[in-house]
Order: sequence, then C-alpha cells, then structure tokens
Amino acid sequence: MLVLSLAVGIAICYLIPVAGLVLLWRKVKGAGKAFLIGALAFTVSQPLIRIPILQLVLPGFGWYAVLQLLPWEYGLFLGFTAGLFEESARWAAMSFLLKRQRDMEHGLAFGLGHGGVEAMLLIGPNMIAGLMMVLAGQGALFPADAGSVLTAGAERIFAMMFHVGASLLLMYGVKTGKALRYWAAAVALHTVLDAAVVILPSVFGVGVLGIEVYAAALGGMTLLFGIYVWRGKRCLVL
Repeated sequence: MLVLSLAVGIAICYLIPVAGLVLLWRKVKGAGKAFLIGALAFTVSQPLIRIPILQLVLPGFGWYAVLQLLPWEYGLFLGFTAGLFEESARWAAMSFLLKRQRDMEHGLAFGLGHGGVEAMLLIGPNMIAGLMMVLAGQGALFPADAGSVLTAGAERIFAMMFHVGASLLLMYGVKTGKALRYWAAAVALHTVLDAAVVILPSVFGVGVLGIEVYAAALGGMTLLFGIYVWRGKRCLVL
C-alpha cells in the first residue's frame, strides 16, 4: 500500500503539471513560456528569498521567537509573507516577462508552473526517496504511512488549484490594468490559506483532515473566482 501511495503522490507532483502543460502547449502559443515563468516566480520568491529569510535571518531576532509562541499572530505572519512574496513575484513576472502572453490559457499555464514546481521541489523528492527506500527493503525507515502520503498528495492538488486560480486573477488584473486590486485579492486569499495551517490546529484543535478540507474549499473557491473573472461576469467588487 505504501508503494502505491508513493507512486500516486509522485504522479500528482510531476505528471499533473506536466500533463496540463502539454495540453495547453498543443493549443496555445506561449503556454510553455508562461509555465516556465510561473515556475521561476515561485523559485525566486520562496526557495531563494522568503525561506532563507525565515530560516536564517529572522531566528536571530528576539521578537520572532516571541511571535512563534502566538498562534494567531505567527500564522498570519507566515500567511501574509507567503502571499506578499509569491503574489508580488507573480505580478512582476506577468508584468515584465509575459507582455505578449496574457490570455486566460497563459494564466492557467503560469499557475501550473508555479504550483507544479512547488510540488516538484518541496514534496516530490521526498516521495521519490521514500519509494526507493521501500523498493530497497528499507520501508520501515520512511517516516510516513500510506495515509499520510496520500494526504500530502491531495494537499498538492489543492495547492495547485489555488495557484492556478491566483494566477488567473493576477493575469486578468495585469491585462486589464487593474493589477493592484487583483494583487491585493490574491495576497488576502493566500494569507488566509497559509495562516490556517498554524491557526486551525493550535487554536481550534483541528486535525489534518479538517485542514485539508479547508485547503480544498479555499483552493477550489480561488480557482472558481479566477475562472469567473475571465468568463465575462466581472466581479462587482473588483
């Protein structure tokens, strides 16, 4: 069962974004570029900037140590900084690197690149290593069971849904000259999505299943919102 769950997880992390790219690439010119720029936006904003700051810089400050003891404040801090860095990178990449690729399909490809490379870099390698361990007869050393692996895979689907939705929002904002308001909406959505990972279990005692249901709901809502603004029914608020 663990082998099967790891295989499913690896397929989610790698095959879903690649398959989506292939489908878009065959239909839309520039989809490949949008996918790669989306992957670049995540790589620069998170592994190269935000994560090193969180792990190497902020631990040297006393206020950060205190902040980590306050679940509401710490959760909102992590959520807001994730939104600030990723959505700003998303906006900058679309504004300056995709001047001719700003259709809905390019937003879809961008989101698949952004969310796909996150799965490929942060989750996929551990699953590949786990599968190799199991096949080598060392499955007892892998620190997760089949259920946990499948849960991690489902989480990646929900995250990709969010990233595609947020990318559609930002792409629409950039194309229509309303980038600031859609950037703000994406940052807000990103904040409440990531903050919940800390706040729900620490404050409300919510378990893993509850967190995943929340992620699925917000990821799905963001995706539908992104599709909504492109389908001619513009959001009255924005």
